[in-house]
Amino acid sequence: MAETISPAVHGGRNFAYWRAVAVHVLGAALAAAALGLVLGSVGAVVGAPWLSAAPTVVAAVAVLYFLRETTGFPVPVPHLRRQVPDWWRTFYSPAVSSLLYGLGLGAGFFTYLSFGTLAAVAVAALATGNPLWGAALCAPFGAARGLSVLASLRALDPEQGALVVDKLQQAGGTRLASALNAGALLALAVASATAGIRL
Repeated sequence: MAETISPAVHGGRNFAYWRAVAVHVLGAALAAAALGLVLGSVGAVVGAPWLSAAPTVVAAVAVLYFLRETTGFPVPVPHLRRQVPDWWRTFYSPAVSSLLYGLGLGAGFFTYLSFGTLAAVAVAALATGNPLWGAALCAPFGAARGLSVLASLRALDPEQGALVVDKLQQAGGTRLASALNAGALLALAVASATAGIRL
């Protein structure tokens, strides 16, 4: 997918390329926000925020995934082990396929996830019991995932574009990626625990 939204496909870093990047990021952020909106709505239906229990539940889930990233503690990551359909790029125009790829990746759980950070944030969105807060919590995941296509910024020929996919897959397994996700999970746990203390 990343090689599809690259300068090599669009004839350089021109308007068509930047439009594809923009609609991809927009699609990913919108899909993640929609996920958060649904989670916040479900939370409202089931009576969230459950008073003092909500921050404790969110902090506990964040700590579990933090332990997964830092110690290898076995916590499953809910996701489907697949990627967005490859045929979209041959059937749709570059702008439409970029948007569809963004929508598919931004929803998160319907594609492959390396880290449990989205799962912890999803629990937080559910626990708010507020659709708008849920959307605000999940949208950054989509935007960040959408911006990952900028890894292909220097791919000016198809061979370089193909290498970007390998580069992105390798980056997901690095200590830096684990550390960044662990940091985000720790921040979520601390923020949730602090909110619980204030209640």
